[in-house]
Parts: sequence; structure tokens; C-alpha cells
Amino acid sequence: MTVVAESIPEALSLAEETAVRLPINAVERETGVSKELLRMWERRYGFPVPERDAQGDRIYPMPQVAKLRLLRRLIDFGFRPGKIILLNTEELERLLKSQGKASFDSSPELEQELLSTLKSRDLGQLRDYLSHQLIKMGLQSFVLDFLQYANFIVGDAWMRGLLEVHEEHLFTEQVQSLMRQAISNLREATQPPRVLLATPPEETHTLGILMVEAILRLDNVDAVCYGAQMPVRDVAQAVTRHKMHIVAISFSASYPTSKAIEYLEELRFRLPLSVQIWGGGASLRSTRKTVEAVRFFHDLPSIRQAINAWRREH
Repeated sequence: MTVVAESIPEALSLAEETAVRLPINAVERETGVSKELLRMWERRYGFPVPERDAQGDRIYPMPQVAKLRLLRRLIDFGFRPGKIILLNTEELERLLKSQGKASFDSSPELEQELLSTLKSRDLGQLRDYLSHQLIKMGLQSFVLDFLQYANFIVGDAWMRGLLEVHEEHLFTEQVQSLMRQAISNLREATQPPRVLLATPPEETHTLGILMVEAILRLDNVDAVCYGAQMPVRDVAQAVTRHKMHIVAISFSASYPTSKAIEYLEELRFRLPLSVQIWGGGASLRSTRKTVEAVRFFHDLPSIRQAINAWRREH
């Protein structure tokens, strides 16, 4: 008997897991791959291969959901979907494992500490743990070293089913709260360029722009985070009113790349060429498309280099 579930149950036998099918909304929530991307990959690459329920709506077997989680993690590392989507699950797992080893120093103690803290589901313990890391390392090292590795650990554990979606969200929310507090304690930035940081409509993930804001503020850059879901019209008004030099927009892995490109194209049309536009985030890593007079960034050090270049030119 096939079971259509709204989310993944916490404990399933192999036979039960084989029988479970998830509707497309649940797949988007569980994998971080948007409904638009799921449909596009189905048309373009022949994967995923959903079944249909009695109403004709798409439902996805659990093995396909597991593969979609792997694909999302690899796309976060910059792989193009067309290059990896036809690999089997075992090949994707080996590829992901190699990326983790290549990108981060091995630290089993940190992994064990972080996952143990998250699995405790003790909010106070998680806050204390993250605060301790921030105080011990300082904000710059916390962002550039700890958070990049911690994000990988949490994402990888979620992908392997070791963490529930709500535990991943808890980690992200607590990190964001801690980052906002740490940024508020920094001295007021006084040096140009003035940088507007935001995400587009329907993009609620703000950890990326908070990490950029922290690094820029540490370099005494007048960076202002306007938060999530900012329409192009509002960005253009803020640029004019507050004389912004750079607009930096972040798009997470779950944000459709085609919509990200459209947003940046409209933004470029609305803003004078004297205002630089920067795009970043996992949604842009796997695309070959470009937007005229818009720069794409994929890591924090390259953003710092671009700021230094702007200062030399101005």
C-alpha cells in the first residue's frame, strides 16, 4: 500500500520507507529544491520521476527525495545540475564526501559537539555553545572559519537524515540571532562604499547577507542590511535616498536561478551604472548565464577583495 505523507516520518522501516510518497510541497520543504526546479529538472533531465496520486498530482518516492537532498548539497558546492543529476546515489555520496574533505579541515570533535548540541533540542544549550564559539574565536574567525564548516556539518547531517528539518532551522535561526547581536555591538562604520544588502521577494534566507554584513563592518565598510524579500522598486528608492554605491543581493539554493537572473536584470535596468550590483548565493553557482554590468560572487574573501578594489578606484 502506497502512503502519501506531508513530511518524512522520524522512524521508518525499509519496507515502510519504500511505500511512502511525498507531495511536491513536502519535497520542496524537505530538500530545499523549489517546485519550479523540480518540474524543470523533470522536463530537462528526466529526473526526478514522480508518480501521480488519485488527483493527478505529483508524488515522489523516498529514494528520489534522498537523491534530491544530495543534489542540493552538491549544487551548494558549485556543481551544475546537468553534470551530476544522472549519477546514482552512491556516486553522489562519494562526490559529496570528497568535497567535504577538500573544503574543510577534519574536525570530528567539532562535528560531534555541534550535532550533539542540536540533537539535545535544548535551546539554551545551543545558544551557549554558539556564543562560546563566537567569544573564543572572535567575529571574523567565527564567520570565515567556524560558520562555513558548521553550515557544512549541519547540511550534510540533514541530508543523511541525522537531523530533522526543524533542527536545521533551529541552528540557522540561532546563528542569525547571534550574528545580529554581534553586528549591533560593532562600532559604527564610517568608510565608503555604502553597501545595501538584501534578498529578493520570496527569499527568506538571510544568513548569507548577515555573514557579508559582519565581514564588511569589520573592515569599516558602511554596509546596511535591509533584510529579506525586498522588491526592486524598494531597492531603487533606498539607493537614491541613501546614496548607495553597491547593492548586494543573496539567493539561496532553493531560489530558482531563472528568477534570480530576472531580478538582477530588472535591478540593473532601474539603477544607474554608477551603482554596482553584486549577486551571490548558491542559486547563482550553477548557472552559466550572466547579467551585463552585474558581478557574481561565491565566497567572502572575493567580496573583500572587490571592496578593496572599489576603494582604490574611488
